Amino acid sequence: MPRRNVLVLITIIIIFVLAALVVFPVNQGVLGKKGVRLGLDLVGGIHLVYQVQFPAGVGELDKNKDMDRAIATIQSRIDKYGVVEPVIQKQGSDRILIQLPGFTDLEEAKKLAEQTGFLEFREVELDKDGKPVYLRDYLNSDKPDFFNKKEAGSREFVNGETGNPIVFLNKDKDGVLKYVDEGGKPVDVDKLRQGSTNLPSWISGRGDDGIQLTGSFLTKAEANVNTSAKGAEASIGIEWNAQGATIFDQIARRLYNAGPYGTVQRALGIFLDNRMISSPQILEQSYGGKGSITGNFTLDEAEKLANLLQSGALPVALQKPPLYQGKVTPTLGADFIDRSVKAGLIGLLIIMLFMIVYYRLPGVLASLALIFYAVIILALFKLWPGGGVTLTLAGLGGFILSLGMAVDANVLIFERMKEELWTGRTLGAAIDAGFDRAWSAIRDSNLTTFIACGILYWLGKNVVASGPVMGFALTLFIGVAVSMFTAITVTRTFLHLFVGTNLAQKTSLFSAFKR
Repeated sequence: MPRRNVLVLITIIIIFVLAALVVFPVNQGVLGKKGVRLGLDLVGGIHLVYQVQFPAGVGELDKNKDMDRAIATIQSRIDKYGVVEPVIQKQGSDRILIQLPGFTDLEEAKKLAEQTGFLEFREVELDKDGKPVYLRDYLNSDKPDFFNKKEAGSREFVNGETGNPIVFLNKDKDGVLKYVDEGGKPVDVDKLRQGSTNLPSWISGRGDDGIQLTGSFLTKAEANVNTSAKGAEASIGIEWNAQGATIFDQIARRLYNAGPYGTVQRALGIFLDNRMISSPQILEQSYGGKGSITGNFTLDEAEKLANLLQSGALPVALQKPPLYQGKVTPTLGADFIDRSVKAGLIGLLIIMLFMIVYYRLPGVLASLALIFYAVIILALFKLWPGGGVTLTLAGLGGFILSLGMAVDANVLIFERMKEELWTGRTLGAAIDAGFDRAWSAIRDSNLTTFIACGILYWLGKNVVASGPVMGFALTLFIGVAVSMFTAITVTRTFLHLFVGTNLAQKTSLFSAFKR
């Protein structure tokens, strides 16, 4: 047997063993550590419908643009979270439908959709003498007014430990200071005096030109793990655009010179949706457009926060709670999955039986290649980027259809091979001629299938917003691509094992019919 054929055979065996370790056990796998992801119709998931709240006076054209941007933002968040083939689409002109197959945490799903992700940076308010201002200073003032009159925005009183805002201080349209809670409801001043009043007053961090530093200037946010003497610590590395880098350095220089290390004057408060997530000390006067958000994060929390910051804020508000929220039970159920598996196995056995009876030895080898094909496909379904392929009923249909096409390629090859054997060619020559002459038909038929899959996937994603259509196109594309490999490479390698042996002289082993 040629050396090249031996190397190809060894490679095929290695690929098969690795794929089998990914696939089995089905629910986990020795490699890969996860099962096959099933779609909403097979395994259920989360179903949400949101009412969009547009600002007053917005035209229809702007509404459509805002809806498209909101859907794209939610899609980006969910894709980064790892949910495969979600359904996110418009319902009418002011509602958004979200379906997440295989997702079980309703509250987490709502957070992904609802969070605005508004990141802002605040600094502690200073009085005219450069001393930090606290809640007690406002409560004890005879004529309460902002100590820093250059900053007209709200004050937020919070310490760096809890991260939760205690109270906000706003100036109403009449110029009167009002204490309110997170929901905007008035807070009793007497009750405030009874609680902790040693809370710094945080105001918006602004550059020299008065522009507030927010997450809109971010260009990158990613989770990192930093190792130190204290152990591993998760953080979020951030990068600014040119304008953001300038504003950040202006704020850093001001805070650096406001007080010594360890004082609140040096602290930069990082707030996400009005919640303090960190208050690091400014250690330098310039950072060159890069920084790091630190806190008591787990790696998972850091990744979620980086995902939220990177995907941006929603352009419109979503009404809370959703119009509809709930977990969807499988529409087909476990019984249907069992029946589908049995039907697939029966179909596979019938195909293999036909190939063996009609094509004899090549049919046996094609059946082995078919088993190899099935294992490779299932492994790819588990390892596909983004958490694996989500198998819906339509996706299963695409897989089964590709199974038939894999056999179809072998039929074309074996028929050509049989004709070559009838002309008196040796087995080796018949194998090479059969594969070479059948290749053009296999190539053209599969190429047209690839084009059809591409069109179906595009329609499913951009026109009809249908996860099942996308699933059918994807599984069929993967199946046909792998079938070309198994038909052209695997089966051919198996057949070459018999070239030069005594079995090659027995033409009856290669066809049930004689000319």
